[in-house]
Amino acid sequence: MKKPVFVITEIFLSLVLTASLAAVAALALDLHTGGAIIPPEIYGGKSESKEESSVPEKKENSALQTSSVPEKTETSEASDVSSAEESSEQSGQESSQPAKAQTDTKSFKDQLILSLPESQTEQPSELKEFISDYGLSFDNIFCDHIIVVDGKDGGNADVYCYQKSDNGIWWNINGDGKKFSENAFIGENGPDYEIKPDSKRSPLGFYTLGQGFYIGAQPDSTYPMFEITENTYWVNDSSSPSYNTKVEGTDKKDWSSAIHMITEKEAYKYGLVVNYNTSPVKSELSSSIFIYCGNSPTDGGIAMSDAEVLTLLEWLDKDSIAMICIMA
Repeated sequence: MKKPVFVITEIFLSLVLTASLAAVAALALDLHTGGAIIPPEIYGGKSESKEESSVPEKKENSALQTSSVPEKTETSEASDVSSAEESSEQSGQESSQPAKAQTDTKSFKDQLILSLPESQTEQPSELKEFISDYGLSFDNIFCDHIIVVDGKDGGNADVYCYQKSDNGIWWNINGDGKKFSENAFIGENGPDYEIKPDSKRSPLGFYTLGQGFYIGAQPDSTYPMFEITENTYWVNDSSSPSYNTKVEGTDKKDWSSAIHMITEKEAYKYGLVVNYNTSPVKSELSSSIFIYCGNSPTDGGIAMSDAEVLTLLEWLDKDSIAMICIMA
């Protein structure tokens, strides 16, 4: 028969192991559902300012690659002809699918590098700099798409986009060192940690991305999205149980103020939810942090041109695990 002290020890060790496994499972669930804020302390605390960082200054024009469209082969040309014939046969018939968003510019697939350049075997230096500011390495980035928003003075920002290949190498989808956008905007008072309502600041740190959204024509993407209708509201009443969530209709209204999203037809034509203050929701922190369409400093979200936000939605797909990194 085991002595009581040994029995107690076994029970204690079993409880510790069970709690550890539960904690790991909860973190994995948060990262894959996009439901939680990713706090800075998980990634080594606050980032250093660029002046204090020991990382060498970025070289904006070093090793630039020109984004180009691959030449079509005879097989692809034949496929194009076949597709054109099929489209012609189907003309005149009503489609049961939602209308897709149209843009005057070239399509996403004609503008950006969609696969890792064969010559690339090293991780992009500018992405390494961004993540090292948060004490991270490529081994502990648990996603496959990253949007980096590099905040500047006056609410201006540059945006870079990276995708992870099957072999773990990341690449800049616009070409080595190139910016996805040089005309983006963040909160007019700059970024900060744990931003307060009405502070007009954007949140520093890494955050998962939630659903996309649109008004009118549906973007040509399989990424999870919701259509904004006359019934779509985003609650900004911090005393409400529905604070910082989307609600449909007012039948079960438990809030005194909310954004009636359909009234922001230009801003919310296309967008993405940034999972800031989402799990758990705290009433003292800001709500409705979105990537959306705009051309001026914001109240806290990230604004870009219509074409750029649409391109982000086309870039992501149903299997994407996407994050945003907001820098200062």
